[in-house]
Amino acid sequence: MITASFDLSNMFFRSMFIVGGYGDKGYSYDHQFELDQLMRKIATDIAFTIRQLDPAKVVFTLDSGSWRKKIEIEENEGYKANRDKKSSHINWDNIYATMDEFSKIMEDQGFIVSKVNSAEADDLMALWMDKITFQNNEHLITISGDEDIRQLVKFWPYEPGKKVFSLVYNPFTYKRGLPKKLYAPEAFNQWLKEDEGINDIFNTATDVDKDTFVKILTKDVEVEVVDGEDIGLRKIFCGDDGDNIPAIYTWMSKTAKGDPIERRITKAKYAKIKETYNLKDHHDLFDHTEAIFADIAKIAKHDPPFDMAKRFHRQIKLVILSKHVFPEQIVSDFEETADEMLKHDQPKVIGASVMTLLEGTRYVSDEARNHASESDIFKQMDDIAKSLF
Repeated sequence: MITASFDLSNMFFRSMFIVGGYGDKGYSYDHQFELDQLMRKIATDIAFTIRQLDPAKVVFTLDSGSWRKKIEIEENEGYKANRDKKSSHINWDNIYATMDEFSKIMEDQGFIVSKVNSAEADDLMALWMDKITFQNNEHLITISGDEDIRQLVKFWPYEPGKKVFSLVYNPFTYKRGLPKKLYAPEAFNQWLKEDEGINDIFNTATDVDKDTFVKILTKDVEVEVVDGEDIGLRKIFCGDDGDNIPAIYTWMSKTAKGDPIERRITKAKYAKIKETYNLKDHHDLFDHTEAIFADIAKIAKHDPPFDMAKRFHRQIKLVILSKHVFPEQIVSDFEETADEMLKHDQPKVIGASVMTLLEGTRYVSDEARNHASESDIFKQMDDIAKSLF
């Protein structure tokens, strides 16, 4: 079985700028017409992706604050503080209301909508990854344009002939015409090429989802091999400017001309440290704490003024997506409802369209329901919105 987990918050904000444009000249989303265009765009993108991936179950994850904002960062004003200044011309209340409306529609349609107080969508996707793949031994494809989510690329070989994969699919491209990326571990490519034998149809160990993965990989979708653990490790050392997370250590130095300049652990320096100590994941850091501290001191040419173990713990909380890092309350709240959510029957996703996703809402009238084309829905939404001015 393959489950698709959508980063709904990420997809919504990307659709928002695609529909309304960037900068002060873009949509303000004050008008219902603009909001209906956004609803149409997100429904179109999700329906298309569902048709591409053909999952047995669909999960939507949403942000609900962030526990990381309580973590003190000495070097700056805090986690994602650089995002607090949002575009002033955009009506954010309307954006969030439209996202809530879409989420409620998806929940009413029978899909899983996952939201936990103080948890980001990233946290929930990691928890669903653990639940679907590690606990239930089933494949998962997480859909997001956020590169950080590639931490969730993993696989587990459970028994002979059976591998379980956690993959990440980016439904967006930076340039029209380029293939979309399905991020996967190296073992995924090897597994796809394995010859299982003609009699494997009678072998219960055979993975019946392999054909679905093969169908996904067309000229429009290609595999890119990544090491999920390396992505998290690198962020611990090098930081993440997009989330306002500093490198493990930054210090002031001078250029050859004597001008002040901020220095940090570079990707090349991180790679050297990783190779020296054969670091596989963040757990390995505490086996080499003092040695890594000494290496950083050599790079900076002075002893960093902090406790290395405490700095490791801080960085891990800020960047690593793992149930073992999250606050116990978030994991507990998730576990209380996840199994029950998975038990519920979901609507069939074969031939998913804007019409099937928005069935039963004001966006789909009896007249539009009798037509197969999604363009009927688009026209109807525009007409409804215009009438509300």
